[in-house]
Amino acid sequence: MNVRNWDDLIRKAVTEGNDALIASLSEQLSKCEKAHSILRAKGYGMQGSTIEATAALVPGKREW
Repeated sequence: MNVRNWDDLIRKAVTEGNDALIASLSEQLSKCEKAHSILRAKGYGMQGSTIEATAALVPGKREW
C-alpha cells in the first residue's frame, strides 16, 4: 500500500471510531518496528535509517 492509502485508512479508522481497525493498524506498525529492530541487530542498516533502506540491504535468496 502506498502512503495515501495508509493515510486514508488511518483517517477513516479515527473518524469512524473503529477501535478494531486502529488496533490492527497499531499491531502492523509494531510488527514493522520489531522487524526493523531484528534487522538492525543482525547488522543491517544504520542508526536512523528507514525500514525500507534497511530491508534493501538484505541479500536476496539467491545472493547468499
